[in-house]
Amino acid sequence: MKSIALIAALTCAALPSLAAAQQQQPLNALEIQRVHFLVGNVDLSNLTDRQIVQIKEALVQNVDRTAKETLIRMALKKK
Repeated sequence: MKSIALIAALTCAALPSLAAAQQQQPLNALEIQRVHFLVGNVDLSNLTDRQIVQIKEALVQNVDRTAKETLIRMALKKK
């Protein structure tokens, strides 16, 4: 019974993040500015939801600038 309760609690805790991933908000002005600062003037129109998620994750990671640039460039290449 305890394992069922634990599974139910974990499932309920994961639901908001799953919903947020499905309804991804576009990049806001500050995020766009940070991307342009890191990788230059790149086209950020027509990004897929997955690319947006990858870019947002790269911007908040606690890594050096070069790593963020690499992660963002990799996300922009995938279509």
